[in-house]
Amino acid sequence: MEGDPKRPKARLLPISMSQDPNTNAATPSGSGQTDTADLRSDNDRLRRRMTELEAELALRADAEHAERFLRSIVDNVPVMIFVKDAAKLRFVRVNKAEEEVLGLTREQLIGRTDHDFFPKDEADFFTSKDRAVLESGKLLDIPEESIQAATGMLVLHTKKIPLLDDNGKPQYLLGISEDITERKRAELELRETNRKLEESIGAERQAMAALKQAHTRLIQSEKLAALGQLVAGVAHEINNPLAFVTNNVVVLQRDFAELKTLLKFYQSADAIVTAGAAETAGQIHELVERIDLPYTLDNLSETLNRSREGLKRIQQIVRDLRDFSRQESVGDRQEGVDLNAGITSTCNIVRGRARAAKVELEVDLKPLPEIGCFPAKLNQVVLNLIVNAIDACQPNGKVTVTSQPLDGGVEFAVADNGSGIPPAIRDKIFDPFFTTKPPGHGTGLGLSICHGIVADHGGKISVESEEGKGSRFGIWLPTGMPHG
Repeated sequence: MEGDPKRPKARLLPISMSQDPNTNAATPSGSGQTDTADLRSDNDRLRRRMTELEAELALRADAEHAERFLRSIVDNVPVMIFVKDAAKLRFVRVNKAEEEVLGLTREQLIGRTDHDFFPKDEADFFTSKDRAVLESGKLLDIPEESIQAATGMLVLHTKKIPLLDDNGKPQYLLGISEDITERKRAELELRETNRKLEESIGAERQAMAALKQAHTRLIQSEKLAALGQLVAGVAHEINNPLAFVTNNVVVLQRDFAELKTLLKFYQSADAIVTAGAAETAGQIHELVERIDLPYTLDNLSETLNRSREGLKRIQQIVRDLRDFSRQESVGDRQEGVDLNAGITSTCNIVRGRARAAKVELEVDLKPLPEIGCFPAKLNQVVLNLIVNAIDACQPNGKVTVTSQPLDGGVEFAVADNGSGIPPAIRDKIFDPFFTTKPPGHGTGLGLSICHGIVADHGGKISVESEEGKGSRFGIWLPTGMPHG
C-alpha cells in the first residue's frame, strides 16, 4: 500500500542515457553494465543473509526444542529441583516436585527466599548451608534434613552445588532433594521390629536358661533326696553293727580293767607262788618278760580307748551324713536353724578329702542367730564351696571356713590361698556348665547351683579373688528367707 511506512521502498538505480545517432533514440551508456553487476551483488548478499537467517531460525528452533525438552525432564523428574540466585538466595526456578512437596505454586516461589515460607530456625539452617556451598564452591551432601512442608514433616536427602559464571564465580545455587520420609519411616519400623525381635529372642534365651537351671536344680534336688534315702539306709545298716561293736569295746574295757586288777593281785602273791611252785613261778616270770606285761597292759588299755574314740568318730560321721542329706530337709523349709551346725557337719564330712589333698581345713565359727532356711540346700552350698577351695589349693595349702552375724543377717565364708580366679573368667564362674576343671572332674554346675540356692533364700553371694593369692566366697543370708 502506497505510503505505508512499514513497506520497504524500492531502490531506484540511476541509468545514464545517450542518443543513438541512427535511431535518434536514447540508449543506455556503459553505466548500465555497472548497475547490473550491483544488482547481482545485492542479490548474492540477500541470498547469503537469507541462508544465515534460516540457519539462525533453525538453531533457535532447536534451542527452543532443547529447552522445552530439558524443562520437561526437570519438571517430571521425581525429585525436587530448585535453583536460587547467588546474591539473595531467591528462587529462580523450581520443578513440579518442589511445588507439590512445598504445597506452593511456581509463581508463589519465584523471587522469594526460604524465610518467606519456613520457620526461622529451618530457614536459617537452609541459608547457612547455601552460603557454605557458595563459599566453598563444592558439592554439599546433606544425608538427612527435616522440613515442615504443606504435607507435613518430611525428611529429605539434599545435594547442593554452585553454578559458576564465565569468570568462575558462583552465579546460582542448584539444589536436588529426594524425599526419604517413607524410607526413614520404614527403617525406623525395621529397627523397632528388629529390637523387639532381639528382645523376644533374648527373653526366650533367658527363659530357656532359667528352665535349664531349674531343671538342673530339680535333678540335683532329686539326686540329693535320693542320696538322703541312700544315706539313711546305709546309716541304719552301719549303726546296727556299729552299736554292738561299740558296746563290745565298752565291755572289753570294763572286763580288761577287772583283769588288770586281778593280775595285780596275782603279782602281790608272787613270793608265795615262787616258794610253793618254783617251776611254775619261773614260767610265769619268763612269760611276763617275753610279753613285757606292764607295757602290754598299758598299751592294750590305750588301744581300747583309741578304738572307742574311732567308733565315736564313725558314729559322728554317720550322723553328719544323715543330717546333711536327710530327705525332709530338702523339700521343707525349717525355722530356728543353727547354720553353724550344718557347717560343722559338712566340714567333718569333707576333712578326709582335705587330708588326702594335704590341705589344712580351719574352721572359725562365731555364734549365730537362728534363721529360717532349707538346711540341706545350704549344706550343699557349703560343701561345693569347700570342695572348690580345696581343689584350688596346692599341697600344704589352707582353706578357712568362718561365720559371723552381719547386717541383720548371717554370713559364712570360705577362703583359700590357692590359684585365684583370672579376671577374664570372673564374670562367668556362675554360668551353668562353665568349669575350669579337666574333663571328668566337674560339670560346671556347682557354683551355678550355689548362686540359685542363695538367691532363693533372699541372700547374696560375693567373690573376692586375686590371681595367684587365693579367693574368698562370702554368703550373706537374712534371718528370715522370703516365702514363695
